[in-house]
Amino acid sequence: MPPNNPYQQPQVPSDYLNQIATQPQVKTMNPFVLWGLIGGLLALGIVGFLVISSASKGPSSSSLTAVAAKLDNLKKVSESAQENIQSSELRTINSNLTLVLTNTNRDLAEPLKFQKVSLKDKKNASVVAAGKDLDELQDRLEDARLNAVYDRTYAREMTYSLKTLKSDMVILYKKSRSKSLKTALDTGYTNLTPLAEEFSTFNAS
Repeated sequence: MPPNNPYQQPQVPSDYLNQIATQPQVKTMNPFVLWGLIGGLLALGIVGFLVISSASKGPSSSSLTAVAAKLDNLKKVSESAQENIQSSELRTINSNLTLVLTNTNRDLAEPLKFQKVSLKDKKNASVVAAGKDLDELQDRLEDARLNAVYDRTYAREMTYSLKTLKSDMVILYKKSRSKSLKTALDTGYTNLTPLAEEFSTFNAS
């Protein structure tokens, strides 16, 4: 046995430092937080999909319903007004209006069917709003008839109604990607424009 050397350094194991070092603790994510993050990402993905999907389909059905309901209601007004109009000139203008509204409503039938929209749906907010406007318009026209100022009032009301309708048609046209809907709106707008001008320049004698 070799003699003990007091100056000899004791041998240190090669993994000594690893043994004395504090072992790092592996942190695990709280399961509730993890599931919350997963749920949030899924929700964000669904929202993104719905936004892209709705954008690809063009305008919402409410916009189309509002325009179609206004067209249909104005046709009803023009039909009932014909027997109350005294001026032959205004009767001709109104007869042409009824024809244009009828054709435009017909052209919108397919887009409405595609969007599964019914103008008879009394629970549809756009249909209800248009119905309320129709009732108010008919009340004003009835008052005008009783006060013998029907022609003048009717021309003024149609001028305003057609102006707002055309504005709504332009907005719907810009939002739409449907070829058939854009064609129907373009044709209807083109045919309504000169009639709106004729109503605005009508002078009841």
